[in-house]
Amino acid sequence: MIVFWRLFLAYFLTDFVLFNHAGEKAFVRSRAAGFLLHGGVFLLLGLGLCYGYLTMSWPFLELVHLPGWVCISLFTVFHVFSDEFFQFGGKFRHGYAVTFLVKNLVNLLFLFLCVPFRVLYETGNFFAEPWVIFLVGLVLSTRVLGWFIFAVEQDRYGREYPTFDARWLLMMVRAIFFLIMLLPGWRWAAVLLVWFAACAYARRNRLLDVSSMAFYVGIIGAVLIGFLVRIRFYWM
Repeated sequence: MIVFWRLFLAYFLTDFVLFNHAGEKAFVRSRAAGFLLHGGVFLLLGLGLCYGYLTMSWPFLELVHLPGWVCISLFTVFHVFSDEFFQFGGKFRHGYAVTFLVKNLVNLLFLFLCVPFRVLYETGNFFAEPWVIFLVGLVLSTRVLGWFIFAVEQDRYGREYPTFDARWLLMMVRAIFFLIMLLPGWRWAAVLLVWFAACAYARRNRLLDVSSMAFYVGIIGAVLIGFLVRIRFYWM
């Protein structure tokens, strides 16, 4: 599962961190340029993070064994295609949330069916590398969770994309909740209560201008993801 989690990280870094900033302007100027940039960013990240496994035989969709670099290249094509194909926002009720869930689930399932599971035989641990799991958790609790909340609010309120300040402020809030869950011992519980009280006070005074759904879903999601990463760090 070393390969899976590294590509998992590459996928979310591409879609929720790098491409959404670097790719938006190119995508507006030219659809083809947007596709090439999107695929190129993932391909470079995937090849770089899986450098030591590129010549290894991977079970592509459990149908045929191919070198790792070929599987990553084929997944890149599928990923770019699926990003265009699975777009339901505005077509029916809850379309943006459905787009978010379906697109990511399909891509991760495709990824899961392509990668080798050699690490299970070497270590017996599904979560092999703490640094990768930490980065996955950080990206999930900040960017991915933020996009899920935005998708739901698009469906419910027709909300516009949040401003730079609002986006990064809420990301910082969720990141701190995530990091608190990784504190050793039981001190995380006390710090968690203090930080929650501070955030609730800031929201009451309009320093955090966010809906109740976004506020509580963001906190609960970041704490849950942090707790799962904590299990990997301290109990596995």
